[in-house]
Amino acid sequence: MHWWSSLITTGREGLRVQRVFAAPAAITRAVLGVLLATALGLLLDDPVAGAMASVGAFICGIGTLLNPLRHPVVNALGMAAAFSAMAVLGALVHQTVWLFLLLLAVAAFAAGLWRTLGIAPGIRGCLTVIGLMITADLAPDVRGGLLMAGWIATGTGFTVVTQLLPPYGPRFAGQRRTLAALYQSLADASGAADSAAPVPYAPFTSARQSLDLLPQFSRPAAAAMFGLLGEAERIRRALQTVRLRVPAEAAGYQEAQASAARVLGDISRTVATGREHRSPADVWTLLDAWAAASNPPSPRDLTARLRSAAQLARRSADDRLGDALEPHTEVPGLYAGTLSVAHTARRIRTQLHPQSPIFRHAVRLAVGVVVAEIIGRSIGGWHGLGISAHGFWVALTTMLVLFPEYGHTIARGWGRASGAVLGGLLAWVLSLPHWSPTGLAVVAVVLAAAAFLTLRTGQLMLNLWLTGWIVFLIHHVGGLPGPTAWARAADTVVGAALAVLIFLLWPTWSTRTLPGLLAEWLRVQDRLLPQLLTGYADVGATDLAALDTLRARSRQVREHLNAAAKQSHAEPAEHRGAWSTAQMDQITTEVSRVAGCATLLREHLPRTAQDTVPELTELADPLHEHLAALARAAAAGAETVAPGALRSVFDSCTAVPVCRRRTSAPAHRPRRPTARAAPRRAVPSP
Repeated sequence: MHWWSSLITTGREGLRVQRVFAAPAAITRAVLGVLLATALGLLLDDPVAGAMASVGAFICGIGTLLNPLRHPVVNALGMAAAFSAMAVLGALVHQTVWLFLLLLAVAAFAAGLWRTLGIAPGIRGCLTVIGLMITADLAPDVRGGLLMAGWIATGTGFTVVTQLLPPYGPRFAGQRRTLAALYQSLADASGAADSAAPVPYAPFTSARQSLDLLPQFSRPAAAAMFGLLGEAERIRRALQTVRLRVPAEAAGYQEAQASAARVLGDISRTVATGREHRSPADVWTLLDAWAAASNPPSPRDLTARLRSAAQLARRSADDRLGDALEPHTEVPGLYAGTLSVAHTARRIRTQLHPQSPIFRHAVRLAVGVVVAEIIGRSIGGWHGLGISAHGFWVALTTMLVLFPEYGHTIARGWGRASGAVLGGLLAWVLSLPHWSPTGLAVVAVVLAAAAFLTLRTGQLMLNLWLTGWIVFLIHHVGGLPGPTAWARAADTVVGAALAVLIFLLWPTWSTRTLPGLLAEWLRVQDRLLPQLLTGYADVGATDLAALDTLRARSRQVREHLNAAAKQSHAEPAEHRGAWSTAQMDQITTEVSRVAGCATLLREHLPRTAQDTVPELTELADPLHEHLAALARAAAAGAETVAPGALRSVFDSCTAVPVCRRRTSAPAHRPRRPTARAAPRRAVPSP
């Protein structure tokens, strides 16, 4: 894609308005926090106190609305403590510019590294840095800055208090939400018209990550939800096996798949609401009849797993029943868990190298925010139209626009700049009438509520209302609304342009990260697939905890690979990549096929001595060598792998007759399949 086409495509994406909203109760609590902060300012007749408290409540409220997987009170407390501490730090370094810029760079770098944990944690990290910039830029002196920080902390406290108000909803709301989405995705896959469509894997990663956030003392009460994740793994494998073994034209197949989708949807609703949604009896009757009439065992396995999941969903609605459940054998490593601090430190430590996209993003963020602050201070107040001697808006915009990827950075730059210009125009129109202090406060709260409501709709709508709120907030303090609206919009445009420029000067092209991601995925398969093959040597030969960890890692890397492949389509750098778009699409398709084969290998691990296929272990070493060679070739362009090399090894293995000792097995013992048939039974597609 050419540069101009790329900019137009990503810019159009940045201007798109999505219909995604936070929970109404969460929005109401956030608005109530801002309302309390504004009322405090009116009660004290202190516009500065009201404005700073409103800022604290607003930023803390946004932190509670960003993909809240933890308890809202925990999110609010974390945001309140971090934002208030940074505000105090900004007040202390207010008079020492070089020290402020140094701390700003360090804080921005840390916020960039925090992006390792996900988009929402990364944005929360950037929001805390705003506290440092507010008091360092706007405080008249150290004493005044500390007073501002105190009012900011008061506003964050209001938001924390509002999180304690009803309605409370079911326990583990964030985990329930991701598990409900997981079961809904399984329902959609079961009811899909295209039986060849892959079962999605991204919801499994989200559900796993949300459960991994639970502290150790909460896990016994959440045992049913860990069990639901484990049963979802089994249902996913059963669905794929049914698709492989049962023809779509078979009698009752379509009706059974629709019934399975109905059951999975009811499980999703039960988990999401914490209230039981029973599937009709005729649905279970149809599934039982289909399973009994089917020759392959996979329909019976699917029906049994659906029953187990439905039972666990009912138990998840009662916290007391979770304590009596044993950890699910499908996810033993996840349930055991690791210390959150150690786990987070390990994840961040893996990103501390120059080739890491997250590390490069953190460096860009640190440099960009400092440069933006300097440019903002140099611009001044736009000849008296804005707030003089501060670079707050330019630096803030640069920090919030910069993302690790090209597409997101360009899209956010377009959306944020356009929204700020439209918001400035809206604020100027609304400021034309004469407003009393109470009227100004009411309009500011309404605009803040609109910003909360449109937080997830995109940068355009969010910044339209956000700019209006800021202009009225400053107007309430005593600033002129018209000039403030112009200065805010101009600073935002400068900051967005600077963010795009910094990214392009030291870019991270997704096309160049694809070889490394593919090599990493192949290295995970190099550990996962041989372990699955050796698991056929005997019953229980596989370490389920290690298998669970490798499976989760494989999905995570595959998710990053597919995301990078998708992002590369909009980049003006296809010629710099190792593969064309068509080749990358073919690679991701083959990756999905290999993942499907791994799923089937896991599904058919021997449960009895008659199910063992020890001949499959002979493929472990050749497979290891083949995958290692592929990983080297993908990562560094090392020696190529001869096409069909692994296939020839597989054919040689299946051609070897079984050992003669098997033919002399006792008559009462069922005879095992031949070596030619056994691997083909366990490995549908080599």
